[in-house]
Amino acid sequence: MYFSRVHLINFRPFSDIVFNLEETTLITGRNGSGKTSILEAIHVLLKSRSFRTSSINSLITREKENFILSAKLGEDLLVFEKKRRNQATNNGYKTEDYKYKNFPILINNFSLAFLEADKELRRKILDYFMFHVKHDYADNLKKFKKTLFSRNMALKKNNEEEINIWTKLLVEHAEKITNDREEIFNKVIENVPKFFLNLPLDKKWKRIIDEMSLDFYKGWEKGELIEALRKNFQEDMKRGYTKFGPQRFDLEVNISKDKAGNVLSRGEQKLLILLIFLCFGEFTAHNTCRRVYYLIDDATAEFDEENLYLALKSLEKVKGQKIISSIKKPENIKFNSVIDL
Repeated sequence: MYFSRVHLINFRPFSDIVFNLEETTLITGRNGSGKTSILEAIHVLLKSRSFRTSSINSLITREKENFILSAKLGEDLLVFEKKRRNQATNNGYKTEDYKYKNFPILINNFSLAFLEADKELRRKILDYFMFHVKHDYADNLKKFKKTLFSRNMALKKNNEEEINIWTKLLVEHAEKITNDREEIFNKVIENVPKFFLNLPLDKKWKRIIDEMSLDFYKGWEKGELIEALRKNFQEDMKRGYTKFGPQRFDLEVNISKDKAGNVLSRGEQKLLILLIFLCFGEFTAHNTCRRVYYLIDDATAEFDEENLYLALKSLEKVKGQKIISSIKKPENIKFNSVIDL
């Protein structure tokens, strides 16, 4: 199911404009022409929030009182409106339902820093993926974070009775989200060799993929979490927070047993991150009922010519709608439609 038509009224630089989209759409135009705003509008329709700002009022065109987004998604008509002094409204579709069923994967300068970014950013990206694969994951994660906060407060107060109570609850909630993470990430990792084998990669990249490994770190070393907490209890008391647990999880990407960021050039890192995101997207598309949308912002600025070609050819191989913005049209790549701003 794809977006076939998007109508923007008083949204960012657009006063009233309609765009027709297909399975693969390229949006070209100079800087400031509104390329990213089209991707942002689609994201708002699917997630009820922007990926550029937390202030939804800032999306309203200056000196206007509201914006309206409408889109044809398969047989559905989505309408989203925000007035400056009112909460956002839609035309009756269940926002939470659409948030869960639709999985937009944003690929921009922030997400492409996946390898070298702070681990907290990686965790947010990975949790975002988990939310679309496991329906109760978000609720379980929220319960865990509340319990973790309470345990940390008890540690700061040196209240051993409270610490014991919150530690027991923490382990219970930690087990649920860790089991889900291990199940899904291990399945994705197992599928990586087969997935990359079907991509149009050159010899250099086939060698890189052969030497690559993805390793899931659950947030503590081997054994049960309760044992790690007991072992580090005194240190946690001194620090005033819980050092080990699911809050420290990570997905490590290595090349020949060294961190990928230490081995690959900046351009190679970006392409590898894109390929990993495609792997997550393919897993979601083929193992769930979720609809995947790839929103690639400013492609020609993020990838050099060689890696851009490999990135776009790889995108052709995956299931889902691809909407790509670029200052200029990449050569030797076919698109179903091109929007020139």
